[in-house]
Amino acid sequence: MSQPLSLHLASQSALKADTLVLQIDALLPQTQCTKCGYSGCKPYASAIANGEADINQCPPGGDAGVHALADLLGLAYKPLNPDHGLPQPKAVAFIDESA
Repeated sequence: MSQPLSLHLASQSALKADTLVLQIDALLPQTQCTKCGYSGCKPYASAIANGEADINQCPPGGDAGVHALADLLGLAYKPLNPDHGLPQPKAVAFIDESA
């Protein structure tokens, strides 16, 4: 038995939304810093996909991240929102396993 057209269309729409969230999440730096106002990169990606958050709230992603999100979503670039912080140089940790 096939599903009703409305359920099929809803399933297709949900799949597209999930795919968009994954595409957005892949562009984010995965620092889970919460500076965007969300609990991590994937919740922020979901909020962007749902139109609940702007593309310029991720300081670790910097201007390059905002440009990438704008390109993916077909939106105009906008500068990073300083209310969420400013980009910082990437930190590198070295682990000395001989100690």
